Amino acid sequence: LALILLGLFFIPILFQSSQPVEKSIAVLPFRNDSRDDSTQYFMDGVMEELLTNLQKIKELRVLGRTSVEQYRSQNKTIPQIAQELGINYIIEGSGQKSGNSFRMRVQLIRANKESHIWANTFEQKNLNLNDYFKIQANFAEAIAKELNAVITPGEKQLMETIPTERLEAYDAYLKGHFYLQKITPNDMDI
Repeated sequence: LALILLGLFFIPILFQSSQPVEKSIAVLPFRNDSRDDSTQYFMDGVMEELLTNLQKIKELRVLGRTSVEQYRSQNKTIPQIAQELGINYIIEGSGQKSGNSFRMRVQLIRANKESHIWANTFEQKNLNLNDYFKIQANFAEAIAKELNAVITPGEKQLMETIPTERLEAYDAYLKGHFYLQKITPNDMDI
């Protein structure tokens, strides 16, 4: 009986894979916690910026925005979403934008156990675009570090590149991108 019990305990351990868990991630659409729904475009931009930075890290497999968009208004659990998407980690986020003030919360979750691995908050009263892009790169780096993903100097440089220094230009870009996603072929009729 003792040998059978020992066998039941040790045999599964012998057949466990020593392969590391794939560093596959889905960045879910960020929740807009602002009282004003008209700032959803900004939250979508925040999510896409983080997604883009993570996609620059070759050791990570990051799903595209189109794959995760279906989960924007769903009430599925993290393990359900992860199983449907075939990924091991999920990033959730939320934020608020009011005028020139901004607050963002991001968390990395191990999907199968629904356990939080990492979380952080960023807040700025007078939004400085350089700081905004820098914190997005820092979030991506922190997530990669938690997953033991190596970031090459070239990848780091790509993440730290600032596309514009004008907040108005970036804000206009995000609005245009947001509304472009909502256009249907019927909207194109003249």
